[in-house]
Amino acid sequence: MRKKRILLPIFSLFIFLSATAQDKWDLRRCVEYAWANNISVRQADVQARLAEIDHTESRWARYPSTNFSTSAGFQFGRSIDPNTNQFTSGSSMLLFHSFSVNAGVDIFNWHRLKNNVIAYQYAHRASQAAVDKVKNDVALNVATSYLTVLLNRKQVDIARVTMEQTRNQMVLTRRKVSAGSLPELDALTFESQYATDSSAYIGTLAIADQALLDLKALLNLDAAAPFDIVTPPVDNIPIEPLLELQ
Repeated sequence: MRKKRILLPIFSLFIFLSATAQDKWDLRRCVEYAWANNISVRQADVQARLAEIDHTESRWARYPSTNFSTSAGFQFGRSIDPNTNQFTSGSSMLLFHSFSVNAGVDIFNWHRLKNNVIAYQYAHRASQAAVDKVKNDVALNVATSYLTVLLNRKQVDIARVTMEQTRNQMVLTRRKVSAGSLPELDALTFESQYATDSSAYIGTLAIADQALLDLKALLNLDAAAPFDIVTPPVDNIPIEPLLELQ
């Protein structure tokens, strides 16, 4: 019974890790995550918010301004008598209180405020367009990296099939050499080709892993976090018949 209590949490953790590792991202999820977490998109969004604040401040600057201030305090100890304008020897306490009101309005300043509002308005629109541009660039880069990962994985499959075919030919040739029907040179040739194909297969694996890391960098994901992408089925890709194309 005690062993079951110990193995149950371990088994649950294994199921959770397996489900996490099998969670694959499609292209839409990658693009949406990049829009929300990419550093370039965040910086452009901050610049757009600052431009919006400047535009709002420029519009409020056209209205009259009014400032009101007040101050109060107590004064203890030796002080000047307001009646005689001389220092008093006894201790006293004075209460002072002051008010100040300032108002200002621009009558005419050669349309400076109006031009500032127009300038900040265009700056705000430009910053919003910059955000859209950065998002489009990030989406294009993510899509390109996504397709690069898929292409490299197909190259890995091709390299693996080529390596297996060479290995089968090498084994068959070695048997024929052992039987005396083929010379030793043919077996050595296929062994050399098998070594070359194995090296190419390992190289394509490294390239595919590097492409996946590049995609994770675009998404601003941790390099050690489990991550994989979905390979879309080719049959579901809409392709128009060649005869119907103009």
